[in-house]
Amino acid sequence: MDYQRTLTKYLLSFIEGLKQGGVKRAVISSGSRSTPLSLLVNRDPDIQSYIDIDERSAGFFALGLVKATQESVALICTSGSAAANYLPAICEAEATNQPLIVLTTDRPAELQGVGAPQAMNQHSLYGSHVKYAVELALPEDNPTMIDYSRWEGFTVSSRAQIVPKGPVHINIPLREPLVPDLTLPRPTAIPAKVLSNERVTDLSPLCPFFQQEGLIIVGEERSPEEARQLLSLAAKLHWPIVGDPLTNLATNQCEESTYLHQADLLFQGSVPAPRVILRFGRLPVTKPVTQWLGSQHVLTILVEEGHQFKDQLHRSSYLLDMTVSEFKHCFDKVSFTPVSSGWLAKWQKRQWLAEDILQANEDLQQFNHSGVVKQLLSQLHDQELFVANSNAIRLVDRLSLPAAHNLRIYGNRGVNGIDGLNSTMAGIVAASKHPLTLLIGDLAFFHDLTGLEMIRRYKLPVTIILLNNNGGGIFSFLPQHDLPTADFTTIFKTPQDLDYQSVAKLFGFNYHRPTSYSEFIPLLNQPGQHMIEIADSQECPVTIWHHLVSSYQQRSSEISD
Repeated sequence: MDYQRTLTKYLLSFIEGLKQGGVKRAVISSGSRSTPLSLLVNRDPDIQSYIDIDERSAGFFALGLVKATQESVALICTSGSAAANYLPAICEAEATNQPLIVLTTDRPAELQGVGAPQAMNQHSLYGSHVKYAVELALPEDNPTMIDYSRWEGFTVSSRAQIVPKGPVHINIPLREPLVPDLTLPRPTAIPAKVLSNERVTDLSPLCPFFQQEGLIIVGEERSPEEARQLLSLAAKLHWPIVGDPLTNLATNQCEESTYLHQADLLFQGSVPAPRVILRFGRLPVTKPVTQWLGSQHVLTILVEEGHQFKDQLHRSSYLLDMTVSEFKHCFDKVSFTPVSSGWLAKWQKRQWLAEDILQANEDLQQFNHSGVVKQLLSQLHDQELFVANSNAIRLVDRLSLPAAHNLRIYGNRGVNGIDGLNSTMAGIVAASKHPLTLLIGDLAFFHDLTGLEMIRRYKLPVTIILLNNNGGGIFSFLPQHDLPTADFTTIFKTPQDLDYQSVAKLFGFNYHRPTSYSEFIPLLNQPGQHMIEIADSQECPVTIWHHLVSSYQQRSSEISD
């Protein structure tokens, strides 16, 4: 598709997002770089446009529109000093909490800093005088970027309206040609709405959705109490619920639980199509769930504390500023007729099949990383568990069976790094005074060896289960594994060949290297400081997982709903 059509589709989607965020009026100052945005906004029947050739005047004119209507107004200008002339009005809007939506168009990156005309640094042009600023990516025509464009328009205009209200800034770099294709229709976009700019207390507007076939997806670290509330919510809705290990759903199940604790296998095959998706927080670690969500175009409700707009798929239809407890409290006040039990039964068939495949797999009976992780949750008691990033959390997500005892799971999944995991775990134990087991790979463990000193110094009750595959085993699951062997080994496999018995001795740990379950299981739930090293190859977990997926896909194709 030619660039003119790409530019037009991208900006039409962006404008659709602006309107979903509440924009009904725009003030346009003439200029070349802003041509496509100005034309498309001016021709939009849902937006009333005003033309003001002086940007300083335009800014204050828009401010007057906001004051009179108490609604956000968009300001549009070309690149260069034109954008600087908005600053006085922006300062006034900041001081009086007025929701101006400032849209500055710009030269693309290749024309910055090279003497191109009418080009200057417009990134964060207004500094602290706007409550939020972002630079839009250059136009692309694919579903992901079209959704992104709409989502940016929606979220930025919504942010302006969130108390305390104030001006926001979007810088929009555009390449030539700048005349849009005026024959293209406006897009049919997913509806989006911030249900309230204040705390939500009434869920009755969403009641019709609670009576449809739905699915709950939970991300981020959740307390045991939040997990129990979410499981109770799912049971009342008769909806299945999906989450990763850090949600603590797998370790706080009740008899009526509808939790799908083998989601990674389930979503490798076909699953029933819901009509509603209810999400709590960011997406879980389970990649097939994220990939499946990206293919779904159904009504989605996102619940998050604070308006953070953390939807990487750009699909949410409603955004609710609520904690889990607040949502559950308000939900319990709503009267509705839940969906029939047949909906949940379709999912449970797949869950039971996944459990059966895990239990029957002979490789998981062997003493290896995958088999150990499968056993781990069911063997721990009177413990907390910290799960490291990379392979550790994915193996727990894919393979573990439900805990036999209530068990709280922690992790560092904010930005998913392997730095500081030992130290974070030590801090948790120091504050909680509760015994904790750490499940970690050798590379992540090596990355924070100095964190072990805090365990030694304060005599913290910690058991470390060290999954040693001599390097970056996570990359054996990724496309990098197909690189030439020399490249893969040097850059990704990165064997360290470390003697962890010596590390254990250095920091005062009791060292163990079991070779069977009869040796391993008695080492769990013990007082003191223990390091349990379990050796395996980087390829073994990959082979086992591929066999499990293949078996599930073959047998799940025979399920009839």
